[in-house]
Amino acid sequence: MSQQFLASGAARAAAPAPMASCQPASLSSARRAAPWARTLLALSIGLIGLSAQAQTAQPSDAATLAPVVVSATGYPQPLASALPSVSVITREQIEESGAQNLTTLLQQVAGVQVTSNGGPGQSGNVFVRGFGGTDVLVLLDGVPMNAQDTTGTSYLNNFTTDQIQRIEIIRGNVSAIYGSGAIGGVVLITTREGSKTPQASVSVSAGSRNTATVSANASGQVGNTALQAGVSRYTTQGIPAQNPQQTGLPNVADGYRNTTMNGSIVQSLAPGQTLGLRAFSNDGKYTYSNGTYSGETKQNLYQLFSDNQLAASWASHLSLSQQETTNDNAPTGNQSHYRTRVQQLLWRNVVQLAAGWTATAGVDLQKQNIVGNYNYGPYYNGAFDRARNARAVFAGINGEFGGNSLQLNLRHDSIDGYSGQNTGYLGYGRDLGGGFKAIASYATAFNAPPLGYLYDPNVGNSNLKPERAHTVEGGLQWAQGVNVWRATLFQTKATDQWSYGKNFRFQNIASAQTRGLELTARGAWNGWAYDANLTLQQPVDTSLPGDPTLQRRARSLANVSVNREFGAVLYGATVHYSGPRWDMNYNPYPAQRVTLGSYTTVDLTASGSVSKDWSWNARVQNLFNKKYQTVYGYNREPLGVFVGLTWRPAL
Repeated sequence: MSQQFLASGAARAAAPAPMASCQPASLSSARRAAPWARTLLALSIGLIGLSAQAQTAQPSDAATLAPVVVSATGYPQPLASALPSVSVITREQIEESGAQNLTTLLQQVAGVQVTSNGGPGQSGNVFVRGFGGTDVLVLLDGVPMNAQDTTGTSYLNNFTTDQIQRIEIIRGNVSAIYGSGAIGGVVLITTREGSKTPQASVSVSAGSRNTATVSANASGQVGNTALQAGVSRYTTQGIPAQNPQQTGLPNVADGYRNTTMNGSIVQSLAPGQTLGLRAFSNDGKYTYSNGTYSGETKQNLYQLFSDNQLAASWASHLSLSQQETTNDNAPTGNQSHYRTRVQQLLWRNVVQLAAGWTATAGVDLQKQNIVGNYNYGPYYNGAFDRARNARAVFAGINGEFGGNSLQLNLRHDSIDGYSGQNTGYLGYGRDLGGGFKAIASYATAFNAPPLGYLYDPNVGNSNLKPERAHTVEGGLQWAQGVNVWRATLFQTKATDQWSYGKNFRFQNIASAQTRGLELTARGAWNGWAYDANLTLQQPVDTSLPGDPTLQRRARSLANVSVNREFGAVLYGATVHYSGPRWDMNYNPYPAQRVTLGSYTTVDLTASGSVSKDWSWNARVQNLFNKKYQTVYGYNREPLGVFVGLTWRPAL
């Protein structure tokens, strides 16, 4: 059977979108909202209440299909067939949510927790089942985005949503499929894709705190050449990142501006043979510490790829890419500059074997580089330029026999300075009848230190060893049509983790364990679409006595999202809950341990059509103006109202 590939080497075949909308999170403020915004809020609440009571409105069950995922194996399969724990967010869901920031979407996913040092564009972290930072691998069109600097993160806070087509999140380690860094999980982001028929759109939105977005996208095909281009601009006045009452800083907002561009050219050379070029760039400028300092983060990706049907049962994807992340920080009297680069050659093959069985195999060659320099006074300054090679071979097989499902993946990574790393994934499923399936898996993972962890003149340690981890899962799934429910028990143990040791340098002195229960349910019922999840986890630091919970990690997380169409308007509501967490208060010295209380936010959305070419959307975030913090001393967005308008002309 012919396969079409994503730039990641996984299938890019367009998956039909389910009705369930992805849930937005709080982004705005009511205290500074204009009168029109407060009026719109009242109208929105009133309309939703009236619609809920309109018994004469009989929504039709729109034709929906079960979601398709590609991340679990590297090629398309129904979500219900995936053995790893996977969530998917489609382009339709992104548009229905009205969310302008990627982290807003991610915090509604099972097992995912987002922390932020303020509002949009501020630094932060994304945890998956209690593991975050360098332990969550992020891929953009198949290319690793984790920077090689002293953060080791992918700067997900710098991603807006207008140029994103699809997001998939794997929970649990899958190093055997994706390599170093996939201890907590993997976030796979796919950029906007084109259409064979001519399409174009222009979108604008505005809302609280002078937040505004403008985006334009166009695609089509000329002869055998498919073209796609998009550009978006997001600006916001922001909020004071740090709480003045807790830090003594002035009550000044930290603004953020982001410009993102995306484009591709794909040439069909013959049936089943294509050659393409893709480019992506985002540039985020921000202030922080309540207007005191400023910074800029740029991320660029250039990719040349070829998808080839080498035989009736053999599809090949070959890509050559370069990803670059630049971070400039220029506070008064100080400055820093980091540029990290990953050059990758990826060859992935999918071969259809006997009926019901598929094999994958390939190679992954990378050259990783960092250039850094900074000057933060006489005791904290320096410059360095380092590079290394990373090589990997991988293979897998997936299939079914007699009501049993089996997935096996093996990978060998060789990274300069380290001995070879072998990882594996073994998953098994058993059909129990009636839509029920029992699932179990075991996987191993590793994480090689970023170059900044090794060679930074002030905090680096060239003797660091890779982190290692293993995960065990067991679960029960029920699937029928678009409905997929799953209960998963999981446990991940990691050793040789990196933390600051003597002389404030990285050391292999930490170890951690997380175990818990994860419940997920998505689908449609009687005209309602729903997406709900509950995570009960125990992320603990096992290198310290007493097994204390890891800093800033909640032991309980939950999300519920529902939507339904009444008349010509699709209404949605989302509830997000996070349990209490502990953090450190570093002001005044010595630091003291504090508790960040649990919180619940409620968000509303609505969208509809004005005419054949025009559509609108509205969102109310943090409806009840809940005051909460995910990092001690740093504010999160209060209530806000946003409205948008989109023009899609018939071409």
